[in-house]
Amino acid sequence: MLGTSALVRLMRVLLYDVGGPVSVTDAARMAGLSTTGARKSLETLERLGMAARVGTGRAQKFGPKENNPYSLLLCQLFEREREQHEELIQELRQAVAMPEVRDAWVRDLSRESSHALELDVVAETRAVSWIGPELRTRLIRTEKRFDLIIELNVFTRADLPSPPDDAVVIWGSGDNARVDRSPGAQTLAESTERSLRMAQAIAELIKSDPSLSRRALHHVNRLLHDGQGTANSDIGEWRQLLEAYSPERLRDLLVSRSSRAERLRKSSPFFAVLTPDERDRMLLEMESAR
Repeated sequence: MLGTSALVRLMRVLLYDVGGPVSVTDAARMAGLSTTGARKSLETLERLGMAARVGTGRAQKFGPKENNPYSLLLCQLFEREREQHEELIQELRQAVAMPEVRDAWVRDLSRESSHALELDVVAETRAVSWIGPELRTRLIRTEKRFDLIIELNVFTRADLPSPPDDAVVIWGSGDNARVDRSPGAQTLAESTERSLRMAQAIAELIKSDPSLSRRALHHVNRLLHDGQGTANSDIGEWRQLLEAYSPERLRDLLVSRSSRAERLRKSSPFFAVLTPDERDRMLLEMESAR
């Protein structure tokens, strides 16, 4: 049952990420597999008694097999996996928490089977000569605890690369939050309208993927665990909404023009948990809504 990475990924989708029926196409996307490979693995899980077919024809989906004695244990395993992932991210944040570090990110670790990861750090030019060795010293304990090899890349703002689509941003300077007075900068009204279009696109994603709300809740719980200062209030409100609201009510709130909805859209947890494919779909939705 745990014999291949594909089976583990799909069990994570069925039991933990979604917790219910999902189409083969969506399961493949969420697990990072080809549609053909996902179908074969889901059929294997069905033979093992871990998955069951729901519906027929094009509407057919696969969901967790009810009353399987291993389901609860596997959910606990995936929960511990998530906790360990978040512990690693937290340790990396603590390692790069220096005034000279402007930004830092790692590639998405959630589906990596390797024991190595790359950490990209953007530092002040004046600190480049010494910050690499300092970070290496800080990271040794993390490498030992998690049995990892951490490859460190240090950049200046002059040669700043763009984070890859699957990156997890662990440190930011906050420059993006400053008011941009340059020609072509967005006005407040334009920024508010763009935020609404983004929310409308995410609402469409929630309609097609029931796991998105659950992933957002995991993300919010991690943020509250880490502490977000003055943002804790809105993030705490998001947790209450994600726990209490149905997908339909969440979509209604996201696209509302009320002052409350506008305030909450500024701390929306959904964008951070989108896969690269979902981000592409969201951008297409935004363009079509213009």
